[in-house]
Amino acid sequence: MYSCNHQRKINGKRMRHMTLLQPKRFSKYNIMMPLSLFVTIVVFLGDIQVSSALFVSPTTTFTRIRISSSLNVLPDGNSVRPGSLDEATQQLGRVPYGEASRKYRRTVYTHKDWLNHRSNDRLLGNLISMFYSGVVRQVKNKIALIVSVAIFVTFWDEVLPTLIVDDTGASFQQIPHLCLPTTPFTLSSPALGLLLVFRTNGSYQRWLDAGRLWGTIRSHSRNIVRMASTFSTPTTTEDNATIDELASSVWVLSRSIMNRLMGDEDENDYSEQLQMESSAKNRNDDLVYRLLEEDDRASAALMEVSLVLDTIPVDEKRRVEIDKSLVIIGDALTSCDRIFCSPVPLVYTRHTARFLSLWMLLLPLAIYDEFRKTLDTGAFVIPAVAILALFLFGIEELAVQLEEPFSILPLQKYCDEIKESTSTMMEWTSKRRSQANNKSSLT
Repeated sequence: MYSCNHQRKINGKRMRHMTLLQPKRFSKYNIMMPLSLFVTIVVFLGDIQVSSALFVSPTTTFTRIRISSSLNVLPDGNSVRPGSLDEATQQLGRVPYGEASRKYRRTVYTHKDWLNHRSNDRLLGNLISMFYSGVVRQVKNKIALIVSVAIFVTFWDEVLPTLIVDDTGASFQQIPHLCLPTTPFTLSSPALGLLLVFRTNGSYQRWLDAGRLWGTIRSHSRNIVRMASTFSTPTTTEDNATIDELASSVWVLSRSIMNRLMGDEDENDYSEQLQMESSAKNRNDDLVYRLLEEDDRASAALMEVSLVLDTIPVDEKRRVEIDKSLVIIGDALTSCDRIFCSPVPLVYTRHTARFLSLWMLLLPLAIYDEFRKTLDTGAFVIPAVAILALFLFGIEELAVQLEEPFSILPLQKYCDEIKESTSTMMEWTSKRRSQANNKSSLT
Protein backbone atom coordinates (compact mmCIF):
# COMPACT_ATOMS: atom_id res chain seq x y z
CA MET A 1 0.00 0.00 0.00
CA TYR A 2 1.06 3.51 -0.67
CA SER A 3 0.30 6.83 0.97
CA CYS A 4 -0.24 10.32 -0.44
CA ASN A 5 0.12 12.58 2.56
CA HIS A 6 3.19 14.64 1.51
CA GLN A 7 3.07 17.85 -0.49
CA ARG A 8 5.70 20.16 -2.01
CA LYS A 9 5.72 23.56 -3.72
CA ILE A 10 6.57 23.71 -7.40
CA ASN A 11 6.48 27.05 -9.23
CA GLY A 12 4.57 28.61 -6.37
CA LYS A 13 1.88 25.98 -6.44
CA ARG A 14 1.30 23.41 -3.77
CA MET A 15 1.21 20.04 -5.43
CA ARG A 16 0.77 16.57 -4.06
CA HIS A 17 3.46 14.02 -4.84
CA MET A 18 3.58 10.32 -4.30
CA THR A 19 6.26 8.50 -2.35
CA LEU A 20 6.71 4.86 -1.65
CA LEU A 21 6.10 4.31 2.05
CA GLN A 22 5.76 1.36 4.30
CA PRO A 23 2.51 -0.50 3.74
CA LYS A 24 -0.28 0.59 6.07
CA ARG A 25 -1.67 -1.89 8.47
CA PHE A 26 -4.93 -3.39 7.41
CA SER A 27 -7.98 -1.32 8.37
CA LYS A 28 -11.57 -2.39 8.28
CA TYR A 29 -12.40 0.82 6.45
CA ASN A 30 -10.40 -0.27 3.42
CA ILE A 31 -13.26 -2.51 2.30
CA MET A 32 -15.79 0.32 2.32
CA MET A 33 -14.96 1.54 -1.19
CA PRO A 34 -16.34 -1.47 -3.10
CA LEU A 35 -19.07 -1.99 -0.54
CA SER A 36 -20.24 1.63 -0.83
CA LEU A 37 -20.30 1.40 -4.60
CA PHE A 38 -22.29 -1.81 -4.51
CA VAL A 39 -24.89 -0.53 -2.03
CA THR A 40 -25.29 2.76 -3.87
CA ILE A 41 -25.83 1.10 -7.25
CA VAL A 42 -28.29 -1.45 -5.88
CA VAL A 43 -30.39 0.97 -3.86
CA PHE A 44 -30.45 4.09 -5.97
CA LEU A 45 -29.87 3.03 -9.55
CA GLY A 46 -31.75 -0.24 -9.71
CA ASP A 47 -35.46 -0.50 -10.42
CA ILE A 48 -36.67 -2.63 -7.55
CA GLN A 49 -39.47 -4.81 -8.82
CA VAL A 50 -41.92 -5.77 -6.11
CA SER A 51 -43.59 -9.07 -6.81
CA SER A 52 -47.07 -9.86 -5.67
CA ALA A 53 -45.61 -12.41 -3.29
CA LEU A 54 -44.72 -9.57 -0.94
CA PHE A 55 -48.36 -8.97 -0.30
CA VAL A 56 -49.40 -12.43 0.77
CA SER A 57 -50.25 -13.25 4.36
CA PRO A 58 -47.21 -12.39 6.50
CA THR A 59 -45.24 -15.19 8.04
CA THR A 60 -42.54 -13.32 9.90
CA THR A 61 -42.45 -10.33 12.21
CA PHE A 62 -40.34 -8.39 9.71
CA THR A 63 -42.79 -8.98 6.86
CA ARG A 64 -45.77 -8.27 9.08
CA ILE A 65 -44.32 -4.91 10.16
CA ARG A 66 -43.59 -3.98 6.55
CA ILE A 67 -47.02 -4.91 5.27
CA SER A 68 -48.99 -3.32 8.10
CA SER A 69 -46.98 -0.11 8.34
CA SER A 70 -45.35 0.68 5.02
CA LEU A 71 -47.85 -0.92 2.68
CA ASN A 72 -50.93 0.32 4.53
CA VAL A 73 -52.70 -2.99 4.92
CA LEU A 74 -55.88 -2.42 6.86
CA PRO A 75 -55.84 -3.56 10.48
CA ASP A 76 -58.12 -6.52 9.69
CA GLY A 77 -55.30 -7.90 7.52
CA ASN A 78 -57.57 -8.68 4.59
CA SER A 79 -56.46 -6.20 1.94
CA VAL A 80 -54.77 -2.91 1.26
CA ARG A 81 -56.72 0.32 1.00
CA PRO A 82 -58.67 0.38 -2.30
CA GLY A 83 -57.29 2.76 -4.90
CA SER A 84 -54.05 3.29 -2.99
CA LEU A 85 -50.49 3.15 -4.27
CA ASP A 86 -50.05 -0.12 -2.39
CA GLU A 87 -52.95 -1.74 -4.22
CA ALA A 88 -51.45 -0.59 -7.54
CA THR A 89 -48.10 -2.06 -6.51
CA GLN A 90 -49.79 -5.34 -5.69
CA GLN A 91 -51.56 -5.47 -9.04
CA LEU A 92 -48.68 -4.27 -11.22
CA GLY A 93 -45.91 -6.15 -9.42
CA ARG A 94 -43.84 -2.97 -9.19
CA VAL A 95 -44.06 0.46 -7.62
CA PRO A 96 -45.46 3.04 -10.05
CA TYR A 97 -43.75 6.41 -9.83
CA GLY A 98 -43.74 9.77 -11.54
CA GLU A 99 -46.84 10.73 -13.49
CA ALA A 100 -48.10 7.14 -13.41
CA SER A 101 -48.35 7.24 -9.61
CA ARG A 102 -50.33 10.46 -9.25
CA LYS A 103 -53.73 8.84 -9.73
CA TYR A 104 -52.91 6.44 -6.88
CA ARG A 105 -52.08 9.25 -4.45
CA ARG A 106 -55.67 10.50 -4.15
CA THR A 107 -55.85 9.39 -0.56
CA VAL A 108 -59.16 9.13 1.26
CA TYR A 109 -58.80 7.92 4.84
CA THR A 110 -61.34 5.95 6.86
CA HIS A 111 -61.38 5.07 10.55
CA LYS A 112 -59.34 1.93 9.92
CA ASP A 113 -56.77 3.89 7.93
CA TRP A 114 -56.28 6.30 10.83
CA LEU A 115 -55.71 3.37 13.19
CA ASN A 116 -53.02 2.09 10.87
CA HIS A 117 -51.58 5.60 10.50
CA ARG A 118 -51.08 5.80 14.28
CA SER A 119 -49.51 2.34 14.50
CA ASN A 120 -46.55 1.89 16.83
CA ASP A 121 -44.66 0.22 13.98
CA ARG A 122 -44.91 3.22 11.67
CA LEU A 123 -41.27 4.36 12.16
CA LEU A 124 -39.77 1.02 11.16
CA GLY A 125 -42.34 0.61 8.40
CA ASN A 126 -41.49 4.00 6.91
CA LEU A 127 -37.78 3.21 6.96
CA ILE A 128 -38.34 -0.12 5.24
CA SER A 129 -40.70 1.36 2.64
CA MET A 130 -37.99 3.85 1.63
CA PHE A 131 -36.62 1.18 -0.71
CA TYR A 132 -40.02 1.09 -2.48
CA SER A 133 -40.59 4.84 -2.45
CA GLY A 134 -41.73 6.52 -5.63
CA VAL A 135 -39.83 9.65 -4.60
CA VAL A 136 -36.56 7.69 -4.57
CA ARG A 137 -37.16 6.50 -8.11
CA GLN A 138 -38.20 9.94 -9.25
CA VAL A 139 -34.90 11.50 -8.11
CA LYS A 140 -32.64 8.52 -8.86
CA ASN A 141 -31.02 10.19 -11.89
CA LYS A 142 -30.06 13.19 -9.79
CA ILE A 143 -28.70 10.91 -7.08
CA ALA A 144 -26.72 8.97 -9.69
CA LEU A 145 -25.09 12.20 -10.90
CA ILE A 146 -24.06 13.24 -7.39
CA VAL A 147 -22.79 9.74 -6.61
CA SER A 148 -20.75 9.78 -9.83
CA VAL A 149 -19.00 12.95 -8.69
CA ALA A 150 -18.28 11.38 -5.30
CA ILE A 151 -16.90 8.24 -6.96
CA PHE A 152 -14.65 10.34 -9.20
CA VAL A 153 -13.30 12.35 -6.25
CA THR A 154 -12.66 9.17 -4.26
CA PHE A 155 -10.94 7.51 -7.20
CA TRP A 156 -8.81 10.59 -7.92
CA ASP A 157 -7.62 11.16 -4.37
CA GLU A 158 -7.51 7.63 -2.98
CA VAL A 159 -7.22 5.04 -5.75
CA LEU A 160 -5.31 6.81 -8.51
CA PRO A 161 -2.20 7.57 -6.40
CA THR A 162 -1.74 3.86 -5.73
CA LEU A 163 -1.79 3.13 -9.44
CA ILE A 164 0.80 5.63 -10.73
CA VAL A 165 3.72 4.91 -8.40
CA ASP A 166 6.31 2.82 -10.21
CA ASP A 167 7.77 -0.41 -8.88
CA THR A 168 11.06 1.13 -7.71
CA GLY A 169 9.52 4.09 -5.99
CA ALA A 170 12.28 6.30 -7.35
CA SER A 171 9.98 8.63 -9.26
CA PHE A 172 6.84 10.46 -8.28
CA GLN A 173 3.85 11.94 -10.07
CA GLN A 174 2.36 15.33 -9.41
CA ILE A 175 -1.41 15.09 -8.87
CA PRO A 176 -3.46 18.10 -7.79
CA HIS A 177 -5.62 17.47 -4.79
CA LEU A 178 -9.34 17.81 -5.55
CA CYS A 179 -10.87 19.67 -2.66
CA LEU A 180 -12.87 22.71 -1.67
CA PRO A 181 -13.11 24.48 1.68
CA THR A 182 -16.23 23.73 3.71
CA THR A 183 -16.79 27.37 4.68
CA PRO A 184 -18.82 28.33 1.54
CA PHE A 185 -21.11 25.36 2.10
CA THR A 186 -21.55 26.21 5.78
CA LEU A 187 -22.41 29.81 4.96
CA SER A 188 -24.76 28.97 2.08
CA SER A 189 -26.63 26.07 3.71
CA PRO A 190 -29.07 28.33 5.65
CA ALA A 191 -29.98 30.14 2.42
CA LEU A 192 -30.52 26.83 0.64
CA GLY A 193 -32.65 25.58 3.52
CA LEU A 194 -34.82 28.70 3.41
CA LEU A 195 -35.29 28.39 -0.35
CA LEU A 196 -36.39 24.77 0.01
CA VAL A 197 -38.71 25.58 2.92
CA PHE A 198 -40.38 28.47 1.10
CA ARG A 199 -40.66 26.37 -2.08
CA THR A 200 -42.27 23.47 -0.22
CA ASN A 201 -44.55 25.72 1.84
CA GLY A 202 -45.73 27.51 -1.29
CA SER A 203 -46.63 24.22 -2.97
CA TYR A 204 -48.28 22.87 0.17
CA GLN A 205 -50.36 26.02 0.46
CA ARG A 206 -51.60 25.52 -3.09
CA TRP A 207 -52.59 21.94 -2.21
CA LEU A 208 -54.31 23.17 0.95
CA ASP A 209 -56.17 25.92 -0.93
CA ALA A 210 -57.33 23.44 -3.57
CA GLY A 211 -58.73 21.14 -0.87
CA ARG A 212 -60.52 24.05 0.78
CA LEU A 213 -62.02 25.20 -2.50
CA TRP A 214 -63.40 21.75 -3.17
CA GLY A 215 -64.72 21.69 0.37
CA THR A 216 -66.58 24.89 -0.51
CA ILE A 217 -67.93 23.34 -3.72
CA ARG A 218 -69.16 20.27 -1.83
CA SER A 219 -70.71 22.28 0.98
CA HIS A 220 -72.61 24.73 -1.20
CA SER A 221 -73.69 22.03 -3.64
CA ARG A 222 -75.46 20.37 -0.73
CA ASN A 223 -76.82 23.73 0.40
CA ILE A 224 -78.44 24.37 -2.97
CA VAL A 225 -80.31 21.07 -2.93
CA ARG A 226 -81.13 21.32 0.78
CA MET A 227 -82.58 24.83 0.55
CA ALA A 228 -84.41 24.11 -2.70
CA SER A 229 -85.99 20.98 -1.22
CA THR A 230 -86.93 22.76 2.00
CA PHE A 231 -88.13 26.12 0.67
CA SER A 232 -90.04 24.86 -2.35
CA THR A 233 -93.72 24.01 -2.21
CA PRO A 234 -94.18 21.32 -4.88
CA THR A 235 -97.83 20.79 -5.74
CA THR A 236 -97.48 18.59 -8.80
CA THR A 237 -95.31 15.75 -10.00
CA GLU A 238 -93.58 18.13 -12.37
CA ASP A 239 -92.46 20.28 -9.45
CA ASN A 240 -90.89 17.28 -7.75
CA ALA A 241 -89.17 16.34 -11.01
CA THR A 242 -87.76 19.86 -11.27
CA ILE A 243 -86.15 19.60 -7.83
CA ASP A 244 -84.75 16.22 -8.77
CA GLU A 245 -83.37 17.76 -11.96
CA LEU A 246 -81.74 20.49 -9.87
CA ALA A 247 -79.94 17.87 -7.75
CA SER A 248 -78.72 16.16 -10.90
CA SER A 249 -77.56 19.47 -12.40
CA VAL A 250 -75.61 20.29 -9.24
CA TRP A 251 -73.74 17.00 -9.54
CA VAL A 252 -73.08 17.64 -13.25
CA LEU A 253 -71.63 21.04 -12.29
CA SER A 254 -69.15 19.54 -9.82
CA ARG A 255 -68.26 16.79 -12.28
CA SER A 256 -67.68 19.38 -15.03
CA ILE A 257 -65.38 21.36 -12.75
CA MET A 258 -63.42 18.17 -12.11
CA ASN A 259 -63.19 17.48 -15.85
CA ARG A 260 -61.90 21.00 -16.43
CA LEU A 261 -59.07 20.45 -13.93
CA MET A 262 -58.17 16.87 -14.86
CA GLY A 263 -57.81 17.29 -18.62
CA ASP A 264 -57.71 14.56 -21.24
CA GLU A 265 -57.22 11.64 -18.85
CA ASP A 266 -60.75 12.21 -17.50
CA GLU A 267 -62.48 12.59 -20.87
CA ASN A 268 -63.78 9.04 -21.23
CA ASP A 269 -64.94 8.76 -17.63
CA TYR A 270 -66.66 12.14 -17.82
CA SER A 271 -68.61 11.23 -20.96
CA GLU A 272 -69.59 7.83 -19.60
CA GLN A 273 -70.76 9.16 -16.23
CA LEU A 274 -72.84 11.93 -17.80
CA GLN A 275 -74.59 9.47 -20.08
CA MET A 276 -75.27 7.14 -17.16
CA GLU A 277 -76.71 10.02 -15.14
CA SER A 278 -78.89 11.07 -18.05
CA SER A 279 -80.23 7.53 -18.45
CA ALA A 280 -80.86 7.11 -14.72
CA LYS A 281 -82.76 10.41 -14.45
CA ASN A 282 -84.52 10.09 -17.80
CA ARG A 283 -83.16 13.46 -18.82
CA ASN A 284 -82.86 14.79 -22.34
CA ASP A 285 -79.80 13.21 -23.95
CA ASP A 286 -79.45 16.27 -26.17
CA LEU A 287 -78.36 18.26 -23.10
CA VAL A 288 -75.54 15.79 -22.45
CA TYR A 289 -74.33 15.91 -26.05
CA ARG A 290 -74.40 19.69 -26.12
CA LEU A 291 -72.47 19.80 -22.85
CA LEU A 292 -69.84 17.40 -24.21
CA GLU A 293 -69.37 19.59 -27.25
CA GLU A 294 -68.81 22.73 -25.19
CA ASP A 295 -65.28 24.03 -24.72
CA ASP A 296 -66.12 25.59 -21.35
CA ARG A 297 -68.20 22.81 -19.83
CA ALA A 298 -67.97 24.09 -16.26
CA SER A 299 -69.49 27.48 -17.17
CA ALA A 300 -72.22 25.79 -19.22
CA ALA A 301 -73.05 23.49 -16.31
CA LEU A 302 -73.10 26.49 -13.95
CA MET A 303 -75.58 28.24 -16.20
CA GLU A 304 -77.71 25.08 -16.42
CA VAL A 305 -78.03 24.98 -12.61
CA SER A 306 -79.09 28.63 -12.64
CA LEU A 307 -81.74 27.98 -15.29
CA VAL A 308 -83.16 24.96 -13.47
CA LEU A 309 -83.19 26.90 -10.19
CA ASP A 310 -85.27 29.61 -11.85
CA THR A 311 -88.06 27.11 -12.57
CA ILE A 312 -88.44 25.85 -8.99
CA PRO A 313 -91.58 27.03 -7.18
CA VAL A 314 -89.99 28.99 -4.37
CA ASP A 315 -90.34 32.44 -2.86
CA GLU A 316 -88.18 35.09 -4.55
CA LYS A 317 -86.28 36.03 -1.38
CA ARG A 318 -85.45 32.40 -0.73
CA ARG A 319 -84.43 31.97 -4.34
CA VAL A 320 -81.87 34.74 -3.83
CA GLU A 321 -80.49 32.89 -0.80
CA ILE A 322 -80.13 29.71 -2.83
CA ASP A 323 -78.46 31.65 -5.64
CA LYS A 324 -75.83 32.92 -3.20
CA SER A 325 -74.47 29.39 -2.87
CA LEU A 326 -74.31 29.16 -6.65
CA VAL A 327 -72.34 32.41 -6.75
CA ILE A 328 -69.87 31.02 -4.21
CA ILE A 329 -69.38 27.88 -6.33
CA GLY A 330 -68.64 30.14 -9.30
CA ASP A 331 -66.03 32.00 -7.24
CA ALA A 332 -64.48 28.67 -6.22
CA LEU A 333 -64.28 27.68 -9.89
CA THR A 334 -62.39 30.89 -10.66
CA SER A 335 -59.97 30.25 -7.79
CA CYS A 336 -59.37 26.70 -9.02
CA ASP A 337 -58.55 28.09 -12.46
CA ARG A 338 -56.10 30.52 -10.86
CA ILE A 339 -54.25 27.72 -9.04
CA PHE A 340 -54.19 25.47 -12.10
CA CYS A 341 -53.09 28.10 -14.62
CA SER A 342 -50.46 29.92 -12.55
CA PRO A 343 -47.58 27.88 -11.09
CA VAL A 344 -45.15 29.04 -8.45
CA PRO A 345 -43.09 31.77 -10.20
CA LEU A 346 -40.72 29.96 -12.53
CA VAL A 347 -37.81 32.24 -11.64
CA TYR A 348 -38.09 31.04 -8.03
CA THR A 349 -38.41 27.38 -8.97
CA ARG A 350 -35.48 27.46 -11.37
CA HIS A 351 -33.20 29.40 -9.05
CA THR A 352 -33.88 26.94 -6.22
CA ALA A 353 -33.21 23.96 -8.50
CA ARG A 354 -29.95 25.48 -9.78
CA PHE A 355 -28.78 26.39 -6.28
CA LEU A 356 -29.51 22.91 -4.95
CA SER A 357 -27.96 21.12 -7.94
CA LEU A 358 -24.70 23.09 -7.88
CA TRP A 359 -24.49 22.82 -4.09
CA MET A 360 -24.84 19.04 -4.19
CA LEU A 361 -22.48 18.60 -7.16
CA LEU A 362 -19.66 20.37 -5.33
CA LEU A 363 -20.36 18.91 -1.90
CA PRO A 364 -18.20 15.75 -2.35
CA LEU A 365 -15.16 17.99 -2.94
CA ALA A 366 -15.73 19.70 0.39
CA ILE A 367 -16.43 16.76 2.68
CA TYR A 368 -14.03 14.16 1.28
CA ASP A 369 -11.09 15.29 3.44
CA GLU A 370 -13.24 15.22 6.57
CA PHE A 371 -14.14 11.58 5.97
CA ARG A 372 -10.51 10.78 5.13
CA LYS A 373 -9.23 12.26 8.38
CA THR A 374 -11.90 10.70 10.54
CA LEU A 375 -12.30 7.22 9.05
CA ASP A 376 -8.94 6.71 7.33
CA THR A 377 -10.76 6.43 4.00
CA GLY A 378 -12.81 8.79 1.88
CA ALA A 379 -15.04 6.09 0.46
CA PHE A 380 -17.72 6.88 3.01
CA VAL A 381 -18.40 10.10 1.12
CA ILE A 382 -20.23 8.06 -1.54
CA PRO A 383 -23.13 6.77 0.59
CA ALA A 384 -23.12 10.03 2.57
CA VAL A 385 -23.78 12.24 -0.44
CA ALA A 386 -26.25 9.67 -1.82
CA ILE A 387 -28.35 9.92 1.34
CA LEU A 388 -28.09 13.72 1.42
CA ALA A 389 -29.08 13.91 -2.25
CA LEU A 390 -32.04 11.62 -1.61
CA PHE A 391 -33.51 13.81 1.09
CA LEU A 392 -32.65 17.24 -0.33
CA PHE A 393 -33.71 16.44 -3.89
CA GLY A 394 -36.67 14.58 -2.37
CA ILE A 395 -37.84 17.77 -0.67
CA GLU A 396 -37.62 19.64 -3.95
CA GLU A 397 -39.46 16.80 -5.71
CA LEU A 398 -42.27 16.91 -3.13
CA ALA A 399 -42.71 20.60 -3.85
CA VAL A 400 -42.98 19.87 -7.58
CA GLN A 401 -45.53 17.10 -6.99
CA LEU A 402 -47.69 19.28 -4.73
CA GLU A 403 -47.53 22.35 -6.97
CA GLU A 404 -50.37 21.10 -9.20
CA PRO A 405 -52.72 19.66 -6.55
CA PHE A 406 -55.84 18.68 -8.46
CA SER A 407 -54.46 15.49 -10.02
CA ILE A 408 -53.59 14.13 -6.56
CA LEU A 409 -56.82 15.18 -4.83
CA PRO A 410 -59.66 12.61 -4.74
CA LEU A 411 -61.97 14.73 -6.89
CA GLN A 412 -63.98 11.73 -8.07
CA LYS A 413 -64.68 10.86 -4.45
CA TYR A 414 -65.81 14.43 -3.80
CA CYS A 415 -68.22 14.33 -6.74
CA ASP A 416 -69.60 10.97 -5.62
CA GLU A 417 -70.16 12.37 -2.13
CA ILE A 418 -72.14 15.27 -3.62
CA LYS A 419 -74.37 12.85 -5.49
CA GLU A 420 -74.87 10.62 -2.47
CA SER A 421 -75.58 13.45 -0.04
CA THR A 422 -78.03 15.23 -2.35
CA SER A 423 -79.84 11.95 -3.04
CA THR A 424 -80.12 11.34 0.70
CA MET A 425 -81.53 14.83 1.23
CA MET A 426 -84.10 14.36 -1.52
CA GLU A 427 -85.22 10.99 -0.14
CA TRP A 428 -85.40 12.28 3.42
CA THR A 429 -87.45 15.31 2.37
CA SER A 430 -89.85 13.09 0.45
CA LYS A 431 -90.29 10.75 3.41
CA ARG A 432 -90.87 13.56 5.89
CA ARG A 433 -93.44 15.25 3.69
CA SER A 434 -95.23 11.95 3.12
CA GLN A 435 -95.39 11.42 6.87
CA ALA A 436 -96.72 14.95 7.40
CA ASN A 437 -99.39 14.44 4.75
CA ASN A 438 -100.45 11.14 6.32
CA LYS A 439 -100.78 12.77 9.74
CA SER A 440 -102.82 15.65 8.36
CA SER A 441 -105.12 13.28 6.53
CA LEU A 442 -105.71 11.28 9.73
CA THR A 443 -106.62 14.38 11.66
